[in-house]
Amino acid sequence: MKKHIFIIMIASLLFTTACEEYLDVQPTVDVSEQQLFNNLSGLQTVLNGNYRYMLTATSPLGVGISGLQRYNLTASPDLWVREIGNAFYFSSVFQSVRTESGSSLSGNTWLYHYKLINNCNIILSEIGNFTDQPDLATSIKGQTLAIRGWAYFNLIRYYQQTYSIASNEPGVPVYLSRATPEREQKDRSTVQEVYQQVLSDLTTALSDLQNYNRPSMEYINKDVVNGILAQVYLTMENWTEAANHANAARAGYSLMSGEEFQGGFDVANAEWMWGFRQTENDNIQTNNLFSRWNINQHRPAGTVFGDETLRVNESFVNMFDDSDVRNQFFYKEEGDIDSGWASNKFRDDGSNYLGDMIVMRAAEMWLIEAEALAQQGQTAQALTLLNELQTQRNVLNPTTTTDQTELLEAIWIERRKELYSEGQIMFDLIRMQRDLVKEGDARDKITIPARSYRFIMQIPDDEINFGNISVQNPLDEIY
Repeated sequence: MKKHIFIIMIASLLFTTACEEYLDVQPTVDVSEQQLFNNLSGLQTVLNGNYRYMLTATSPLGVGISGLQRYNLTASPDLWVREIGNAFYFSSVFQSVRTESGSSLSGNTWLYHYKLINNCNIILSEIGNFTDQPDLATSIKGQTLAIRGWAYFNLIRYYQQTYSIASNEPGVPVYLSRATPEREQKDRSTVQEVYQQVLSDLTTALSDLQNYNRPSMEYINKDVVNGILAQVYLTMENWTEAANHANAARAGYSLMSGEEFQGGFDVANAEWMWGFRQTENDNIQTNNLFSRWNINQHRPAGTVFGDETLRVNESFVNMFDDSDVRNQFFYKEEGDIDSGWASNKFRDDGSNYLGDMIVMRAAEMWLIEAEALAQQGQTAQALTLLNELQTQRNVLNPTTTTDQTELLEAIWIERRKELYSEGQIMFDLIRMQRDLVKEGDARDKITIPARSYRFIMQIPDDEINFGNISVQNPLDEIY
């Protein structure tokens, strides 16, 4: 790992948004590491670079927040991918490129997260040197811990089975110090140990960010940390804490109107909790969701076109009432094996794939809280939350049952309808130990059994060959 982990290039440290350029730094050739680490402004620059890297990191298979979302959605029962001869298709049908140790996807997913972690460790190793601006230092520390906790949470979900069944299995190495030639390379910590570190980072971040007012939605605040904690506790099946943090996360947010939902997503939306506005300076172009959903005949003349890769399973389309504001599907072409239902849930502004990228929104918190309450037997309260969301989405016949099993199934269906193509459903299948079944009009009808290691990435070859990893994940077994 030592040869792979390094601080991101200073050239990418200037993080900008459409509304403000936050830092005025010297030209890249004039910025030294010493300048970055001699005051809090320098550490803020490194933190900004980490945020930028979260958005813009790319690879042949598109690692980065958007790339990971696209990878995850290929494991949804409700979506399928046209065969256009690229790795995205092969990933969707669970060929070996998806998870095997030699794949660029496994290697780049590992590298992406450990780069973020190492940059966090660098900031944390320096932050204690500055006491002149305690509020600023605390906010930098809190955001840095939140990013590190988020990265380890992602890693443990990509590289091992879910917590409830595999807490004692090998997880991923945990590094809390910056990479140096002298630092000892570690073996895999257990899943439980990784989750303990995730919770430690996030709970400290939550305390540090209580009074932090972020300049824009790209930055992590206490609401986002509560949201990540809700996801973590949901995965750990700690229903009480999942409900508590989801409730805290959504406080102050409202569900978007039907007009807002159908108008396209952007960071101005009152429901968004964490997202990234793309600009021409940091446009990731075809590595985002917009390029995969673009339907040429529905776009203005003269605008750039995507590859129209993604389709929606017809059985999923049939789950939506005509009145449901999320019913945004239309049929593209008749008589073609690769035709099918498309969606305009995600769209750009019609120029060069520019559009805002969602990471977290309040509707997910409504659903986490509802599920966690239902799991505790508080079905009446859970039903009230579910109905609030369904009513806002104009569902014709909202759920009425308070039977725990039936209500949990209704919440699961609502998660699929609300969050499709946002990168959550694969993680749901893993944590809930459900089969992945693609049927209906999907081009490739497949069934991947629950607990299959086809959902879980193998440790990259370089880490096995040159590191200190003693145990490799299976490629194609059932846990």
